[in-house]
Amino acid sequence: MVGSTMMEPLVKITDEYEIVPWLARDWDVSDDGLEITLRLQEDVQWHDGEAFTAEDVKFNLEEVIQYQYIAGDAAASIGSVEAPDEHTVVIHMDEPYGPFFEMLAVQSMIPQHIYEGTDFLTNEANSAPVGTGPMVFDSFTEGEEVVVTGNENYWAGEVEIDRLIFPVFPDPNAQDLALLSGELDRGGVSASRYEDIEAEPELETSTRGSMQWMAFFNMNTDVEELQDPQVRQLVYSAIDRRRVHEVAVPHNSELAESIYPDPLDWAHSPNVNYLEDFAYDVEAISQGLDDAGYPVGSNGCRFSLELTYMAPDPNARQIAEVVQASMDEVGICIDLNGIDNNVYQDLIYVERDFEVTVLVGATETDPNLGITIWHECNEDGVHSRNPSGHCDEELDRLAEQALRAVDEAERGRYLQEFEERAAEVMVSAPIAHVWGLNAYNAQKWDGADLPTRHIPIDWHEIRPAQRD
Repeated sequence: MVGSTMMEPLVKITDEYEIVPWLARDWDVSDDGLEITLRLQEDVQWHDGEAFTAEDVKFNLEEVIQYQYIAGDAAASIGSVEAPDEHTVVIHMDEPYGPFFEMLAVQSMIPQHIYEGTDFLTNEANSAPVGTGPMVFDSFTEGEEVVVTGNENYWAGEVEIDRLIFPVFPDPNAQDLALLSGELDRGGVSASRYEDIEAEPELETSTRGSMQWMAFFNMNTDVEELQDPQVRQLVYSAIDRRRVHEVAVPHNSELAESIYPDPLDWAHSPNVNYLEDFAYDVEAISQGLDDAGYPVGSNGCRFSLELTYMAPDPNARQIAEVVQASMDEVGICIDLNGIDNNVYQDLIYVERDFEVTVLVGATETDPNLGITIWHECNEDGVHSRNPSGHCDEELDRLAEQALRAVDEAERGRYLQEFEERAAEVMVSAPIAHVWGLNAYNAQKWDGADLPTRHIPIDWHEIRPAQRD
């Protein structure tokens, strides 16, 4: 969040997945998707007074985006970039790339005159960012706070926030208490404190300000009991997802009928409904497991699975506890294994030393950028990708076809087929759609309810409240 107050992308996206012009004011795309022309806002300055121009964009597209974690395919698809004048950029693609603008929405521009010819990872500007955004870097005190100040020369309008302080809290509970005491004007909310914050008259809660997340259930197909896709379907069905929604994440989730969030209904297959197709029916699941050769043993278990999750994430912990309880009803015994986030990354994706896992992760700005990756082959053990060990040629083919199609209707057909196949293969499946839950002081600030629904947040639209 701090970075987005200072750094800006060429386009923004709303939490309804609509692309919004930003540093790029408009654009044209050829019918075949191989030429994209961007026209930039004029009179935009970097915080050090240098002009933001097409050369900055050219530099970012040619040199920088390849290092962004979801932009690798996009970078490899770009053939060349031209800057015919200060405010026009022409991108020549070697291959069409369907979610090009959705990718741009998560790429903050960095200044060519500061980064060119340097090691991007060690450049001093990483610790004192120079952007085009509504706030300007002021100071950073390790372990305490980051301070930014209003940009007096902001291109998009007057900034009415003089100073923003982002304090560092040791844990979510401390942040909740700071909201309740009035020390903090905006921040994330823990489910355990939701009722307390809702009862505070000065505070309002909101799920705006971030893209949807997904609570994923992932399975390791090397595990003996999880090698048969029909058994994997039964194991997934044994998660009482309605109870997850009602008990684990009641204030910021919705039931997941699809692997895609609701606003992406153009990608959702009418032939798939995860709630109905894989219903939590204890009797039917038990019969299916009996038929598959997994009767209940003398210890009350058909088989046992270890469920690994990130312990610091309260949503993941609460979901894991519901999974454990609901699977116990059908005789699948679950041992919970909460571990540190950094340990989790290597254990799950590199070593693949797990059986099943619950992860609350980003769905990103497009199905190809944050959802299909949980089903596509991941032989190299890339973090935050399919950890199952299973590769399916049809899923890989459909994902690639959706990635290379320019027309949304065509992309939708491939993604719908992808969802149908993903339900059959069943290595990753949705438990719930989840949003970040925030609170803000509505008595002090107008615009903090984020009416534009832009991501990143339009900080220049937040202003001191005018009260009689």
